[in-house]
Amino acid sequence: MNRESNTDEIANSSLVPQLGMMVRALWAAPVRNTLLWLSGALFLVIAVTAYGQIRLNNWNQPFYDALSRRDFAQFLEQLGVFGLFAGALLVLNVAQRWLGETLKLRLRQGLVSDLIQNWMQPGRAFRLSQAGAMGVNPDQRMHEDARHLTELSADLGVGLLQSSILLATFVKVLWSLSSNFAFHLGNGHFAVPGYMVWAAIVYSGSASLLSYWVGPQSDRPQ
Repeated sequence: MNRESNTDEIANSSLVPQLGMMVRALWAAPVRNTLLWLSGALFLVIAVTAYGQIRLNNWNQPFYDALSRRDFAQFLEQLGVFGLFAGALLVLNVAQRWLGETLKLRLRQGLVSDLIQNWMQPGRAFRLSQAGAMGVNPDQRMHEDARHLTELSADLGVGLLQSSILLATFVKVLWSLSSNFAFHLGNGHFAVPGYMVWAAIVYSGSASLLSYWVGPQSDRPQ
């Protein structure tokens, strides 16, 4: 009964204690240094990719200027610049994918090693055999649970980091593009600093609310 109550207490605990427990377990893992190195490399690659996307966005102006002037030499030069940007971003995307998959592998390696150590404790196999359906095929259960947890955690972490860096970089671009724009109504005019940033926030928020309202009722939390 005590074991079942402890399990239920962990399952029903709040998010912060669970995250603290995971961080402490990760910090004590033998693969900690490898995970830190991979995380730092991922951050660097994602940051450089965001910078490259900003430079590619700035490339549009001289390219279309060359088209409007019908400057064939400048057009060829800008095509070459685009090839450099595209090649560099392709290499960065491949590097990000390799680092992400390696991070999943190392996370899974550390988790499975910890699970095996706990599984091989004296008397653990006997207690698992008496645990009913929960103790059937524990090796397969550990395999699937470890794979699902590590892949989902790595994908969510990398996605959150990438989205945060892109948000920070492109908010600055949108703000600079819309900093000196004024709206005219009748005889008066007023300026909204960075109106494109606020428009993007309103657009994404309204789209999310609309998707929630028209989404299937079965997917909503009760």
